[in-house]
Amino acid sequence: MAIVNPVREDQRTMRTTHITTLDRPTRSLPPKRKIKADDTLSSDSDERTIEPLNEIDLSLLDDDTNSLLEDDDDHENSEPIEAGSPRRREGGITGTKSATGSEDAFQSYLRDIRRHGLITHEEEIDLARRAAAGDALARSTLIEANLRLVIAIARRYTSTGVPLIDLIQEGNMGLMRAAEKFDYQRGCHFGTYATWWIRQAVSRAAGEQSRMIHLPEHVSTRLRKVRRIAAQLSQENGLDPLPEEIAAACNITVDEVVDLLGVIEQPVSLDAPVDEEARYSLADTLEDSTTPAPADTASQHLLGEELHRALAFLTPRERAVITLRYGIGDGRSRTLLEVGKELGISRERVRQLEVVALMKLRGMSNSISLRECV
Repeated sequence: MAIVNPVREDQRTMRTTHITTLDRPTRSLPPKRKIKADDTLSSDSDERTIEPLNEIDLSLLDDDTNSLLEDDDDHENSEPIEAGSPRRREGGITGTKSATGSEDAFQSYLRDIRRHGLITHEEEIDLARRAAAGDALARSTLIEANLRLVIAIARRYTSTGVPLIDLIQEGNMGLMRAAEKFDYQRGCHFGTYATWWIRQAVSRAAGEQSRMIHLPEHVSTRLRKVRRIAAQLSQENGLDPLPEEIAAACNITVDEVVDLLGVIEQPVSLDAPVDEEARYSLADTLEDSTTPAPADTASQHLLGEELHRALAFLTPRERAVITLRYGIGDGRSRTLLEVGKELGISRERVRQLEVVALMKLRGMSNSISLRECV
């Protein structure tokens, strides 16, 4: 799935001359400092507002990508690009050549955003002011300078099973939403403000796409909290925490914890193989509840044979009464009145014959199963 490029969306609405990255003056990046990827944005630094993102960008790029970036820089500095040249046409929105079939789409995207330099706090305020006034190019520049922030946040959700490139796309949508809502007059850095929009978009995409059964957003949020608290308690105590401990730490009831932990279980396809050779599926190992067990079928057959041998010792009328009253043969039991009408006798006489027949069957039965039936 292709990653949404926020710049391209904004440039569609511009009626002025389109400006690509090649037409802009290239800003040299400051020397990289070793900063942790999870460092927060510094509020008291006026030199850089998103300085940690520089180091995040380095941690994302592997050796192959760095070499590709260096090659692109060499080509840019060595010769100018004519307006009608193939490289100009293939450059797209950032002016770089399109990724070849052997290049990974993610690495190609990293090359593109690497060309967008970070901005100072003064530049950020100026861009936000111009964007609020309706300058689409200023909003695009503000978005470009924070694309690294999207990658830094999206990487934290890779354990959900959703491809990183899809998470980045959703994060870019959140970044564009943040650029529309940002109010520079409140004194907040744009990166700090955009983090919440990006995190919401990425977490929602991870919750919707990582599960076969969709969960509401508030349930997914509580589930992540319970799993995080459970992992912390497990690390502190060295044991798996009990639901009561998790409930106390999360300030919720034990029943809610049990329900949330039950949601973690993922459904499994019945067609999934159960052996390495895929000879049998999971459906082949499940019991068919509609089919009786062979042992029960054999037991019922033997019991029926014993019952027919026992009925042979009764008189014809007694055998008829027992057969009709208990539905032997057709499975339909009848009342005393129905049996009396069918045999042409009274209901009381049917009851007397039934009592006598049952006493005979109990006395002559040597089978425990048959004795329990009568």
